[in-house]
Amino acid sequence: MRDDGWRAGTRPPKEAQVLWVETPDSAIHVLDGILAATDGLVNVRREYTSEGDRKLFKIYVAPGALDEVSGLLRALGRHVYVGEVRAES
Repeated sequence: MRDDGWRAGTRPPKEAQVLWVETPDSAIHVLDGILAATDGLVNVRREYTSEGDRKLFKIYVAPGALDEVSGLLRALGRHVYVGEVRAES
């Protein structure tokens, strides 16, 4: 009998897609608040990387939700600064 939590013939879920989103510190709280309401599609992290005077914050996107989250980021970009969005390779 398997004891790894998965039924025979099934596979574990795919890992989340990682995106790096350019936004200032002042906007990350807005992005986090709005994206938190997506019922598990996105997990915004306070982890970031600096590139000169730019900060790119790390977000995790649920498998299969990349298009929906990309659309949400574009819509949010009309209200707060959202610059480059980069998929982690």
